[in-house]
Amino acid sequence: MTKKRMDSRSRSIPTKDEGKMKTTTGTIGNYRIIKQISEGGFGRIFQAEHVLLEEYACLKQNIHDTKQDAELLRKEAQLLWRLSDHHSIPTAKDFFLIGTNNAVMVMNYIEGKTLEEVVASNGRMYAEDACRVTERLLSAIYYCHFNGIIHSDIKPENIFVEYQKAELDIKLIDFGLAAERPNHATKPVGYTEKYAAPEIINGNPPIPETDIYGAGIVLLRSLGGSVEAKTYPKDTPPAVIAYCDRMLRYDPRERPTWEKDNPLTLLGDTRMKAFGRRHRNG
Repeated sequence: MTKKRMDSRSRSIPTKDEGKMKTTTGTIGNYRIIKQISEGGFGRIFQAEHVLLEEYACLKQNIHDTKQDAELLRKEAQLLWRLSDHHSIPTAKDFFLIGTNNAVMVMNYIEGKTLEEVVASNGRMYAEDACRVTERLLSAIYYCHFNGIIHSDIKPENIFVEYQKAELDIKLIDFGLAAERPNHATKPVGYTEKYAAPEIINGNPPIPETDIYGAGIVLLRSLGGSVEAKTYPKDTPPAVIAYCDRMLRYDPRERPTWEKDNPLTLLGDTRMKAFGRRHRNG
């Protein structure tokens, strides 16, 4: 799966001596690298431990040693710093440069798996659990939008599921393509074609409805449906299908909006129809 980005030219990776974390060992600043967690088209994420505090952290570092990518990571750290009050958004704890264009963002460590990993292992989630994940996600999206930020890249790989907690919880990660207070002249930084909203693929500015579409994609994948065909397992509750289909409308004007028909309120109505309750305890 390829994330399309502007200026995504292939470049050689600097050696460790140039400040780049090359493998799953070594240290950077006050952090001992434990293992690499993931890698995308833009950055690598590592599990690390603070050598003095003996506390875990996540480190994100740009792969390509360019001024453009270092600045993208700086902006992502800045956005996360401002969004630190929401429980479903990671907290940026530090940001620093190693050399000129080699940036590192430090975040709180998250224990769990991506939604894509969960579904790939189990085939699907229970429909009510899928709605629970979507509820948590929509809450995070609303908080972002209230603060003028469009995530623009919501997909199963960017949802971290925290199963170890008493309640099913999530974290919305990877704000590398986010847009702050976009206008008519704003262009998408990039997108993952399989999951991208039609307006982003067409080169239009990211808008709040773009993230609503992404939440629909997450719900569809959680249910075990086909993202490409937009189809659902046969036993999916009809009310859930209708709700998800509305979020995935091609025309963003036909999707739910916070002002007109709040998607969180609609989800509560959907859960009542499908499961006989608006919320699930535990």
